[in-house]
Amino acid sequence: MDFTADGRILYDFCSIKNTVIDSEHGGSGTELPDILESIEKQQFVNPNMLLEHFWNVFVVDALLGNVDRHNGNWGFLYNNQTYTAELAPIFDCGSCLLPQADEKVMRDVLAKEDELNARIYRFPTSAVKFRGCKINYYEFLMSGEQAECNAAIERIVPRVDLEKIARFIDEITYISDLQKEFYKTYIKARFEKILLPAYEQVVDELQDMQGE
Repeated sequence: MDFTADGRILYDFCSIKNTVIDSEHGGSGTELPDILESIEKQQFVNPNMLLEHFWNVFVVDALLGNVDRHNGNWGFLYNNQTYTAELAPIFDCGSCLLPQADEKVMRDVLAKEDELNARIYRFPTSAVKFRGCKINYYEFLMSGEQAECNAAIERIVPRVDLEKIARFIDEITYISDLQKEFYKTYIKARFEKILLPAYEQVVDELQDMQGE
């Protein structure tokens, strides 16, 4: 689907970031502090809405193991007739779910717990960098350092329906049974070993705060 077919113009976040902050990393730099500063200073859409969107997508990317959510594959649609902008639909998700995994890798992941765990706890990492390194999804979400990210975990995790995801995968006619089993296993494991512990931690902290 071409969401610019009606004449709206796509501005990726990279081009916006270049105009709002003076960073040594430039628009393509994915350092988290620079991204957050750019979100706050941009005037295309409401900064609070954009911040919420950024962290929502980050949490979903953690579920899917996206290695390439750089500044050029998310952004805004601008209508030059009404002079208004809105968030663009999610696009360019081809780097999710270990796209380079061949049949041997899939079988190893399905058969060996350590192979699965390596692809959950060690890699893939996010394209976003924090303190000079690409973010490890598990370590970052469990650190609880970013309040807005914690809020996104609270929003997104209860909405993840593994049964619906499994049915969707099973209905895809052009992938093999091995691929279907791999995708279902991989998503379920990332949910249970990354998102769910992070969610339980967020909920526990909120309950502790309410009990004080």
